[in-house]
Amino acid sequence: MLMLFLLSIFWRDTPGPQKVDFDQDLEVDLNIKELTLVQSGQDKNLWELEAKQAGFMRRENIYLLQEPVMTYFGEENGEPLEIRACRGRIDQDSGTVYLWPDVKARSGGLYTTSEKATYKEGDAHVLLEGNVSFTGRGITINTPRALIMLQKDKIVATQGVKTTIRGN
Repeated sequence: MLMLFLLSIFWRDTPGPQKVDFDQDLEVDLNIKELTLVQSGQDKNLWELEAKQAGFMRRENIYLLQEPVMTYFGEENGEPLEIRACRGRIDQDSGTVYLWPDVKARSGGLYTTSEKATYKEGDAHVLLEGNVSFTGRGITINTPRALIMLQKDKIVATQGVKTTIRGN
């Protein structure tokens, strides 16, 4: 019954939990310090995820993460995309990584902030939601939702976009 209560806290809002208190003792099957997960592809690593601390819940097949950093090595000869957040969750069954709050990303001189980031295995993008802001390369873009394309140097923002261009 306690586990059902804990799951209801984590699954209250989708996608992924909104509030998790890592300072409380959660009933997890395995506590992990300094977790590192790597997804490999053809002759190279696709992404690497590191977390300061994690808890694994076996029945739910999820990892709860503290201070996760996900690095995606998608673009040929390009700078990797690094995404940091305060908390995170990996749903092993769906192959989805959720990062929240205070998400910060950087790649190729572009710095990004948002409230949430979601990556689903096999997708060629990371979904950013909540006060998304891209800064760099002489431009600032603010939008409620955006995609960072992982195989190209490209972002997609289609709703509520506000752009500021700075000259040299």
